[in-house]
Amino acid sequence: MNRMGKAVIYATGMTKNTKKLAEYIAKSIGAEIFNLKEITKIDVSGFDEIIFGTGIHAGKPYKPVKEFIENNKESLAGKKLFLFISCMYNDEKGDRQCETVSNDFGISDAVYFNKKAEEMNEAGFPAAVDEFIKRL
Repeated sequence: MNRMGKAVIYATGMTKNTKKLAEYIAKSIGAEIFNLKEITKIDVSGFDEIIFGTGIHAGKPYKPVKEFIENNKESLAGKKLFLFISCMYNDEKGDRQCETVSNDFGISDAVYFNKKAEEMNEAGFPAAVDEFIKRL
């Protein structure tokens, strides 16, 4: 079987939480990483799994991620897509926000992380990040 690669494609905001999460996830799974604030044309043909990451600003996901997904629907078809969201909520609001963004992006496998989570891992990230990584 010809095993293809994994990619983490993200955009980050002023706090850089999404960037830190993306770097941690990419390193943990051996994925290539792309920051949409630095590069907007990415050939995804060599990847069978793509993990998208976005923060939330004013209740909306970062525009570069949304635009990349919209502009690359054909090349993303048939790939395993995942989504992580860095947000300020850790409750029903977070659940709703994650569901809304997940539906908007068309990516059903989505999670959200809050840096104020009760359980943190040794690297200082929410323990739920490691659970997400195990699924990838």
